[in-house]
Amino acid sequence: MKLGFLTPLTEEACQVAKQGPFECLEIGGAARWVDDPEARKRGLQLLEKYDLFAASLMVLGPSIRTPKEELPAELARMEKLMDMALEFGGAILTGAAPMGYDPSRSLDENVARFKEVYSPIADLAEKKGVKIAFENWPGGRGPFGEGGNLTVTPEAIQKMFDAVPSQQIGLEFDPSHFIWQGIDSFEAARAFIGRIHIIHAKDTEIREERRRWCGSWGRGWWRYRLPGFAKFDWPGFFALLYELGFNGNVIIEHEDSSFSGERRNLGFLLSGNYLKRCLMD
Repeated sequence: MKLGFLTPLTEEACQVAKQGPFECLEIGGAARWVDDPEARKRGLQLLEKYDLFAASLMVLGPSIRTPKEELPAELARMEKLMDMALEFGGAILTGAAPMGYDPSRSLDENVARFKEVYSPIADLAEKKGVKIAFENWPGGRGPFGEGGNLTVTPEAIQKMFDAVPSQQIGLEFDPSHFIWQGIDSFEAARAFIGRIHIIHAKDTEIREERRRWCGSWGRGWWRYRLPGFAKFDWPGFFALLYELGFNGNVIIEHEDSSFSGERRNLGFLLSGNYLKRCLMD
């Protein structure tokens, strides 16, 4: 497993990576390069300069509410993104997707719409040899909220994979989103190990005293933390991944308010050094 972090591709980000134990990056905002070959060339040159590689490109796949008449255009856009992923050495296409959940319909009905939209994308990914990894972030309004992400719970994920069984479609597995839902990340990893393409390393701090007062529907009883600053068992999690044969990369996603502003890069370095000690490499 190689360590990296999610960031726009800049000289500063590359310099931070080389200060720490990082060998790769997940490039945020990469979709803006899809029609800009010069920007892609500059990005590749920057990675080469700092001896880094693009583990993944964060993009946004089409909504499951995409009208049928717009699907050909979305497929053409995804083909461009896949070609860009290949240009970046076979980077995985990642992102919180597929969005567009309709809470007025059943889970199975939403999955059926996912199948209609993403089956041709999966076929194209098979043809191109590109992997797509959905992050299990529920969306801003919470699990199964209006317009939110379908990739939320193991139940929903299993239905998605049954509907679109291509091995090119998988997960950007992020334990932090399971933690505050009360979902066992170890059990989920065992269930989906063959479809986990990449790991998002982010933790969640639970304030039990606050939850006991405001309840699970209240606010302020959990917050995202960098690995090393909450209680998730990262050594045990990586041991499980090794045991199950995972050989992908691990990307820190930094949403920790304790290391914001001028301390943001420090957060990457501290968390990266912690995770490096948790790995068995």
